[in-house]
Amino acid sequence: VAMLFDDGGCLLDDGRRARRAFGCLVELQPGDRVLAAGCADGETHVLQVMARAPGGEAALSAPGAQALALRQRRLALHAQERVDIGCAGDVAVTAAGGSLSLEGRSVFVRAVDSLIQQAEHLIGRAGQFLLDARGLLRLHGEHALITAERDVKVDADRIS
Repeated sequence: VAMLFDDGGCLLDDGRRARRAFGCLVELQPGDRVLAAGCADGETHVLQVMARAPGGEAALSAPGAQALALRQRRLALHAQERVDIGCAGDVAVTAAGGSLSLEGRSVFVRAVDSLIQQAEHLIGRAGQFLLDARGLLRLHGEHALITAERDVKVDADRIS
């Protein structure tokens, strides 16, 4: 591949203009060695990326498609350093019939507007648990139980 065009086409080293075939999921980069085929209508399609310079990134997409789905009984993503998932819109992670597990040395959750948790049972365990509310902190339940091994301290201008 000698050059990429804004319309998704490319210029091959032999001077032919080509388009990536729908089944060629690897996005082209200049310098790629590709397998190309000419059609009866005179169009040339890149069928496969055969070789690329080491390093860099390989991006997958289906030319002309609005979405790309992976469907398989099991799917695994493995990376030695990092996995990034980004989206300008919504992201949904669903484990409809099973468990959803997040595990890491540290887990950070940040919501600009709201963080809503709903569960039949919510169980948390921590060595230290700090909760700081700038405005109202409301805890409500049919029954409330606070226990401590040593001290319970309640400090306020007014306690009702």
